[in-house]
Amino acid sequence: MNRARAAAVAAGALVVALAASALAAVQTTRLSHEQASAEVRESALAAARQIAVDIADYNYQTIDRDFTRVTQEATGKFLSDFSTQSAGVRDAIVAAKAVSQATVAAAGVVNASANSAQIDVALNRTVTNASSPKGTQAAFGLQMLLVKRGGRWLASEVNPL
Repeated sequence: MNRARAAAVAAGALVVALAASALAAVQTTRLSHEQASAEVRESALAAARQIAVDIADYNYQTIDRDFTRVTQEATGKFLSDFSTQSAGVRDAIVAAKAVSQATVAAAGVVNASANSAQIDVALNRTVTNASSPKGTQAAFGLQMLLVKRGGRWLASEVNPL
């Protein structure tokens, strides 16, 4: 009887140990997935913040370099739209001697997956030019759709909020 009881206790302990081990493996997998999701969200958010500033931040003296920086962070519809629009305003920015300095006021992830994200960014911007040397201030928002290409987040759509 003692042997049978000892075998039952050992079998019970083995079942408890296996269940605990399985539960630990499930928890580790879940935590790993949550960590990966958090990293995706953080990297997409950081990219969107930088791209938004790059879009709104320019200097007439470095306008070609500023526009090139944005096109290198763009793809798809946004690349096409920005290329067309920037060509149309370039001469006006230079003629007005315009300088725009932008900072991110707030930003948040609407949704994100491994290869795409939607981010909303609120910006504060001060624009100075020849006719307004003290500058004018404005706040505005952008809704950005990002896609991950070649390990980099790129803006595929940018719309005003």
